[in-house]
Amino acid sequence: MDPSCAFDRVAVVGTGGYGWHFLCALLATKRLHVRAVTSTTDTQSSLIKQSGLVKQKHTDKQKRIAKLRELGAEIVEYNDPTSEAFAAAFSDIHTVVSAVGLSGVTSQIAMIDGALAAGVRWFIPSEYGVAHYASTWMPFPSPLAPKTDVDRYLRDHAMSRGLAHTIIYTGMALDYLDPASIGLKLASRSATLVGRGGTPVSFTPAHNVVQLVCDIVQRPHEMMNRTIRFASSTAKMRELIK
Repeated sequence: MDPSCAFDRVAVVGTGGYGWHFLCALLATKRLHVRAVTSTTDTQSSLIKQSGLVKQKHTDKQKRIAKLRELGAEIVEYNDPTSEAFAAAFSDIHTVVSAVGLSGVTSQIAMIDGALAAGVRWFIPSEYGVAHYASTWMPFPSPLAPKTDVDRYLRDHAMSRGLAHTIIYTGMALDYLDPASIGLKLASRSATLVGRGGTPVSFTPAHNVVQLVCDIVQRPHEMMNRTIRFASSTAKMRELIK
């Protein structure tokens, strides 16, 4: 790949959660053309007639989109998560940053195919969490298995066709972490641990994840086709209850 190529046109898929924060951080650099790619699914008028929750979700999203426009983002909407829709959404884009939630992980296969069709050069899938892998001892499929499928698709299918990638692991997200989900009982200062609780666990607050991704996007030739592992802090589980 020609190192002189610019990577100054960036699309972020998703405008909520990490997507919102990535978009704001990238726009703040004043160095990039930033496109917000968002689904029309929850902004269609028919949905507003259902429940107050859906109506509030619609309102919140429209406020975010209006603010992004004010900050200088280009807004592109798609109706269905197909490769054709993503190809159109990624027209003239160099870098795609996916910020879809867990329910949207499988749509990244179509995203990647759309990126290939549009001539995108670099794809960053939605990770920003713990590393995942297939384990022979687990009696059930990992809930993160679809992320493994996406990573494999990038390596085995897309990279040879000219689409670079970067996998970013940042450990557990402190801002969204339910202590009970990892066995911590804060009220009693106790925990349910596996073994002796000596396995290190990594944590990163959201603002550090956002800064990391923003920095990576601006350093394409150093970061392409790499797996980045970052943690703001690492501790053994038994240390967390002291």
